[in-house]
Amino acid sequence: MGHKIAICKNDEIFKHSEMWTDTWINYCKVNSFQYEIVDCYAYDIIEKLRDFDVLVWHPQNYVLADMIEARSILNSASQIGLKVFPNFNTAWHFDDKIAEMYALQAIKAPIPKSWVFYLLPECIEWLENKAQYPFVAKLKCGSGSNNVKLMKSKNDALNYTKHVFKKGYKAAPSLLYKAKSKAQSSHDWQTVKNRIKRIPEFMKTLSRANMFPKERGYTYFQEFIPNDGYDLKVVVIGDKVSGFARNTRKGEFRASGGGDIVYDMSLVTKQVRDTAFYASDSLGFQCMGFDYVVNKETKQGYIVEMSFGFSKDALMQVGGYWDRVGEWHDEPLNAPEEVLKNLLT
Repeated sequence: MGHKIAICKNDEIFKHSEMWTDTWINYCKVNSFQYEIVDCYAYDIIEKLRDFDVLVWHPQNYVLADMIEARSILNSASQIGLKVFPNFNTAWHFDDKIAEMYALQAIKAPIPKSWVFYLLPECIEWLENKAQYPFVAKLKCGSGSNNVKLMKSKNDALNYTKHVFKKGYKAAPSLLYKAKSKAQSSHDWQTVKNRIKRIPEFMKTLSRANMFPKERGYTYFQEFIPNDGYDLKVVVIGDKVSGFARNTRKGEFRASGGGDIVYDMSLVTKQVRDTAFYASDSLGFQCMGFDYVVNKETKQGYIVEMSFGFSKDALMQVGGYWDRVGEWHDEPLNAPEEVLKNLLT
């Protein structure tokens, strides 16, 4: 007997070119799987899900409803017997960099030194007497590196800290920041045209992101690790790992969100692949994209963030993946398909 698959989709809430929903729908059609599109925000969704065996959903970090309730609905679906993606282990820390840090610290994964403060006096005392500059300050949520700042001096850090504790910062990207970021990483006219086409999509994302409250009342700092002009996105799904590099922007230390991708497989070293497998296995992930920064001097890779949400298209363009013994396979890793395949086995 085949599985009956529920695919969550609500275009009224969010439509994004990188959503995985259409890939899941197409995969079910091609393989003649029984599926149905469901609105996971319907008032009777839990009762409706009793008729299914599998639920797949790709919550978005800039959709307030997703961040408030998606994990609760997924966990409830799991409680009534459905296989779900993302499951609890994969999703509980989604878009919470501090939670990610605690999880990675628990398994002693390679991460930069990190410091979190929830009281202003304690943070100021650390900044004035113990901190080594520069270091990186982050908000716990948001993507694309717009909420990541380099604290070059004590004065920079004190100003930032007082602001985040008292007034707070919006985690949503500003239109000016996004435009500057994309311009810095656009090397040809075709790229510029493609990004112009996505402006309406970004404006819709921005309008929804601005519904979120300001981040305040804490600080999260990471050790600054000098890179060699790039960082890595490394994805583990089951027994497969793949990834690509992203160039940092001109005059910047950040790469995420710029879209300047480099498909040089030599940069995804064995140390990076092995530690990505280790983190994924230890924390029980179904699918995870790890952001690595690589030390310019030692070439050691450190995980700075992680998320099950990443560009499926950019990953496909890598053209292949490694297995657990380090053998390369010339077959694109289609993340949504791979996730669903693993759920159905």
